[in-house]
Amino acid sequence: MSSNFELTVSRTIPASRKEVFEAWLSPDALQRFMCPAEGMSVPKVEVDACEGGSFLIVMLVGDKEMPHRGEYKTINRYEQLAFTWVSEHSMPGSLVTIDFKEKSPSETEVILHHVGFPSEESRTNHEGGWGRILETLGSQLG
Repeated sequence: MSSNFELTVSRTIPASRKEVFEAWLSPDALQRFMCPAEGMSVPKVEVDACEGGSFLIVMLVGDKEMPHRGEYKTINRYEQLAFTWVSEHSMPGSLVTIDFKEKSPSETEVILHHVGFPSEESRTNHEGGWGRILETLGSQLG
């Protein structure tokens, strides 16, 4: 099964490129900002922050656990991060690439590109989720 469904979401975060980048590799930070919808929490995060290392982010909605796993493909500090994205709503080969562009010493543009959705609906849901995640990251670091 192949899919042409992909998305790009970007936000300007009021923090240095280093701070924003490192938040994506910090279990504590991920636990605070990886909430794609109202009423979600993240009770568990595991990170092996090296190329080839894996991560686990367990999102919780009510009493339903939604595990998200992946493998870090690229960790180019303060420039780019790429990882696979495995969940019940993704396809094999789903990949997230995040570019970090310095707008000023205290502002970073984050450009998140995600490929590999099984449907238009899944792509649309993830677009909203990633947008909310980036908004939360901005409020956490700002």
